[in-house]
Amino acid sequence: MVFSLVTLVRGCIGLIWAAAGPLLPLLMEAFGINRGTAGWFASAAPITIAAVSLPFAIWGSRFSLKKTYMVGAFLQAGGVLVFFLDNYTWVIITRIMFAAGTAITVPVAAAIATEWFSSKELPLLNGIQMSFVNVANATACISTVPLATVLSWKAPIVAYGLFALTCALAWTIFGKDRSKTANPIKMEGLQKAPAQNRSIIKVLTRRSTLLLAFAVLGCWCLGNAIGSWLPSYYHEVFHMPLQKASSLLALITVGGTAACIAGGILPVRLGRRKPFLILCGACMGISAMSAVLFSNMAIIYISIVMFGIFANIQTPSLFTIPMELPDTSIHEGVAILSVLQCGGNLGNFFAPLLVGYLADVTGSYLPGFFIAAVFSLTMLAAGILLPETGPKGNQTPLHRKTTG
Repeated sequence: MVFSLVTLVRGCIGLIWAAAGPLLPLLMEAFGINRGTAGWFASAAPITIAAVSLPFAIWGSRFSLKKTYMVGAFLQAGGVLVFFLDNYTWVIITRIMFAAGTAITVPVAAAIATEWFSSKELPLLNGIQMSFVNVANATACISTVPLATVLSWKAPIVAYGLFALTCALAWTIFGKDRSKTANPIKMEGLQKAPAQNRSIIKVLTRRSTLLLAFAVLGCWCLGNAIGSWLPSYYHEVFHMPLQKASSLLALITVGGTAACIAGGILPVRLGRRKPFLILCGACMGISAMSAVLFSNMAIIYISIVMFGIFANIQTPSLFTIPMELPDTSIHEGVAILSVLQCGGNLGNFFAPLLVGYLADVTGSYLPGFFIAAVFSLTMLAAGILLPETGPKGNQTPLHRKTTG
């Protein structure tokens, strides 16, 4: 029950986040704005997450995981307010509310899984959870434009916000902390850990922490560049109907869903995490450029699916590594994931603006796509430099830190 509720709330992120790309052309038309200004709808969320992740991680450590997750879940539902708004600035503010909630729920979801399940189960569970996020992404890619066309550009934003609100209410009623149901002796250390903030600075400045942030900086930059502007690129350059161009993004989630499941199972079987980061970094940029350089539909389909695979194969490992680092408590793992979010969402922030403004200046989307593709090599570099935390890479037993 707990894992299902956590997964539903995480799924809201995929639903609301993926709606940005298909909505950009509609927002440009509705408000009479250029690509650069419209890009802020996609960029407002990541820059907010980058800015507030660490403060929220420290703040949230003072409360139970259930209460912290509940606050994040309700903030994710900020899109329901768009029903009452007609000003673009206020629409951006609701996007910021969603982002603030996401900054809370992503690391706390990993902490809840760590609290309830063994370390051997974490990669698979993270894979299942991210597969659901990818399904939500696909739902948004397929349904956003039809909803907006039949009703209004507001309709998908409000509908997805209502779903997020329903999930937040479900977590509030049925969610629970393991510390209230488990053996008190077993959970004693985990209850004390949040109060011990004196070691947080050391955790945040570890080489492995900074490498994780560096890894996703370029990887997420390319992912958001493609997710935000690929429908517009296909619509304007390849003259595809906007609905078809937006629906093609769903193919990313087809590959991504399969990759998340495989990326959850294979690290458990192989006992290693690093190979999946290296594979992503080496191949993600190539598949992205293949998707934008060729107008042949067969190549486009294959490239988009492969992009989805390479962009997601490492995700279960990424969310497992922070919880496997030696001498790391659950709440310190949350802090590490918050640093990861800061790095990744800085990349997410720059991506739509980079592609949008360069397209306004040069008349082509390709310069922005190419720069983002090169930038994705940060995942390759970090994958090589990070320590192996999997069972076969670390032959010495890992001891989870339970006190500061």
